[in-house]
Amino acid sequence: MSLPGRPATASKRSVLLRDAALVLVLNAVVALVMVLLSMVLVPKLSSAQVLHTLMIDMVFSQAIGFSILSLVEWPRLTWWWQRRPSLLGLGLVTAASVPIGYSVGCGIASALLSMPYRPVPSLDPAMSTVLLVTAVAAFVAVHLITQRDRVAAAQLRAENADVRASSARLQLLQQQIEPHMLFNTLANVHALIDTDPGRAQRLLEALSELLHASMQMSEQPLVPLQQEFALLRHYLQLMAMRMGPRLTFSLTLPPELEGVQLPPLSLQPLVENAVKHGLDPQVSGGSIHVTARRSGDRVIVDVVDDGQGLQVDDPFASGRIGLGNIRKRLACAFGDQADLQLADNVPNGVRATLTLPWSP
Repeated sequence: MSLPGRPATASKRSVLLRDAALVLVLNAVVALVMVLLSMVLVPKLSSAQVLHTLMIDMVFSQAIGFSILSLVEWPRLTWWWQRRPSLLGLGLVTAASVPIGYSVGCGIASALLSMPYRPVPSLDPAMSTVLLVTAVAAFVAVHLITQRDRVAAAQLRAENADVRASSARLQLLQQQIEPHMLFNTLANVHALIDTDPGRAQRLLEALSELLHASMQMSEQPLVPLQQEFALLRHYLQLMAMRMGPRLTFSLTLPPELEGVQLPPLSLQPLVENAVKHGLDPQVSGGSIHVTARRSGDRVIVDVVDDGQGLQVDDPFASGRIGLGNIRKRLACAFGDQADLQLADNVPNGVRATLTLPWSP
């Protein structure tokens, strides 16, 4: 879901694999550079000699490069995993890793190629060139890896900021819905105190149960459909006490959809508006049916009433907390994967259709 979860940092394995891929390419470039230098210094090399030189340089380059990478990655993935290293510390580690990694890599390559190994290389011009190219390649690799880490850290900070902003917007919109429901219900209780005190008492008890269920949901960014349907049952039972036989209702939620997530109090305003603007104004009242079903990779929740319909009194008119609020909360939680649409019900009433993403 939805509410966007907290962005996860990359695992050590993924970091190591990305760094290894970068070093693999860079080692190949170094080997090609060494072959080109050999061709410049010895222009009479045959094609067979060039290929032989390329094979040897490639083995040495990969062995040396990965040896240096191992020495640099070890402190990065242990000491510096949770904090960024200083430039001085990273520079010292890289400077120490180059000669050590060079010697270790030469030993590995010599063993692979069955060549004699010289632990202390001579500093002739050719060997000095090799050392220079190796050092430059190592520092380039460390620089690229460090820059990539900084970009990834910046992206992670931006994603976390987006998550916090979305959570704050969702909470604000949710806080608009809760007092709206409470004030309307209290108004109903007040209207009954003089005419039917006993009924008003039962209404207050039902309201207490409704508020208890609502409070359990209020601190959660997302709730399962099962919990939302339980709240609807409390609310409709409360309204049935006030309206008597003028209100009938049904709630249908298949067991496999009980865990589908949605922002809390997404369905209650739809039901409340159906009661207040669709059924209550009618002398005969009417019925409300709330059903959930799956359609492909979407879950469809329909709130259908047989009241007066949209053409008489739009329950989501401008300035009221309703359709706009619910759509904003759905967008905060699911982006364009969720939607809410209204339509006239046939033969009369309103059909509100809430679409949610399906996640098994």
